[in-house]
Amino acid sequence: MRVLETCLYVDDLDRAEQFYTQVLGLTLHSRVPGRHLFYRLDGSMLLIFDPRASAQPGDVPPHAGAPGAHACLTLDPTQTDAWEARLRAAGLTVTRYAWGDRGESLYFHDPAGNVLELAPPRIWGLDAPGVLP
Repeated sequence: MRVLETCLYVDDLDRAEQFYTQVLGLTLHSRVPGRHLFYRLDGSMLLIFDPRASAQPGDVPPHAGAPGAHACLTLDPTQTDAWEARLRAAGLTVTRYAWGDRGESLYFHDPAGNVLELAPPRIWGLDAPGVLP
């Protein structure tokens, strides 16, 4: 088994779309204005919902949550410095955490307050495709 999708919740979808598309460079898969943004990652999906709309019954079961969750995206460990510079240039506060010989993570917040992390898969002893270049 593996994680197929990860859900985060935001209070401003337009701001989230600008952040995830422009700052992180993710490709938008689909968007329903006022309800959600879906991003296709390598082998999984990142679903970003506005909980005020997604908690309502509809074509799919309701998704309700609150900003403040955590998600970790993989990155090429040779690009950690470049990603840190990119995130700081976007005005983000970045915390760098070393996991010994397994690599380093970069922690930061999206505009809604979700805690995001960029890290090489080897922090968990994994070798996985789909790292952010």
